[in-house]
Amino acid sequence: MTSPAGPLSPLELVEARRVGGLAASELDAVLADLEAWVNLDTPSYDVAALDAFAGILAETLEGYGLRSELVEAGAGGRYLHAVLEGPGRAKVALLCHHDTVFPSGTAARRPFARKGERILGPGIADMKGGIAVAVHTARLMALGPRPFGRLEIVSAPDEEIRAAGPPATLGRLRGFDAVLCMECGREDHSIVSARRAGYWFRVRALGRQEHAGVNPDGGRNAVVALCRETLRLSALHRSREDLTLVVTEFRGGEALNTVPGRAVLTGDLRARTADDVGWALEQVRDFGEHDGVELRAEEVVYTPPMERTTAVEALARTAIALGATLGHDFGEATTGGASDGSYVADVDIPTLDGLGPTGGLDHTEHEYAEVPTFAPRIGVVAGLVAAVEAGLLAHFAGSDIATSTLDQHLRLPKG
Repeated sequence: MTSPAGPLSPLELVEARRVGGLAASELDAVLADLEAWVNLDTPSYDVAALDAFAGILAETLEGYGLRSELVEAGAGGRYLHAVLEGPGRAKVALLCHHDTVFPSGTAARRPFARKGERILGPGIADMKGGIAVAVHTARLMALGPRPFGRLEIVSAPDEEIRAAGPPATLGRLRGFDAVLCMECGREDHSIVSARRAGYWFRVRALGRQEHAGVNPDGGRNAVVALCRETLRLSALHRSREDLTLVVTEFRGGEALNTVPGRAVLTGDLRARTADDVGWALEQVRDFGEHDGVELRAEEVVYTPPMERTTAVEALARTAIALGATLGHDFGEATTGGASDGSYVADVDIPTLDGLGPTGGLDHTEHEYAEVPTFAPRIGVVAGLVAAVEAGLLAHFAGSDIATSTLDQHLRLPKG
């Protein structure tokens, strides 16, 4: 298989096979690191635990030849940046996060375990398994020709709980050629080449309260008005390809015997492109006439899309081809879930996601990763880094921090 930029180059093939082969022969070392990390609780709200883990990870990476830095970037904990320099020109980041959704004490109750070809434990797929792939890709690439200019591992402490906004240290990736996000591969081994935007909004209705028995016609019913708008908004569901709109909450009224003067709904909008989000928001604003009832829409959270651009297509096809050479066949997928890769893509850095080990059942007690996928994934990531150095993305527009692709005037005001 070939990528849009041409057939696989000798550089990326050789590096993928070299690193993938070494990872297979040293798989016990990869799993030993992962076991130690899974057995450390890193709940999103425990800054002390997160900072301690980041320190351990930084020390491990220093031992593997990288230069580590812990960055104070807000109340959520320290970001880890670890750099490996090479003689080339390409700048590639491996994007991770080390917080998990599980509370303190979870690792003691159900520590790292292996059952046949699967390993289990809190956060093993989301995303400490991805951290293991990133760390050992860098370790093994450090032992060879280093076909890159700068390889940087970035790990955020707050991905699971950050309600809005990009990783706090995103600006450090200015000028990078590509970012490879280490969220786990899908259950069918697919990598993730696109993520839909997520836009959560509220519509508030303000009418006029009156006693429902004494003066029912003097009131202005906010609930009835908002019910009509709910039906209108629900009709937008599937109105464009991959666009979904679900009304997820509805509240209204003040009392048993009162014409309701207030009501509010929450909508969950997912769309393939920022343009589709902008179009849908224009439809959301297009309220009908409701006598005496004022309607107002406001933004709650926006997560930008990770669009499958031509550059991302080149990365995806190259990853698939590299996987095939390593005996690890997979395709690519689109998902409605968000990751920090979405924010990186939004500032025009080619981004490919789902490059961690195959795994599933994230955020549950049955979360798992598949052991046979670690070595080939390490080889694929190494091959992608080398492919960027070999000029895979040379024909596409340069990367830089830019303005969000969803123009601000299309966004709803913040609630």
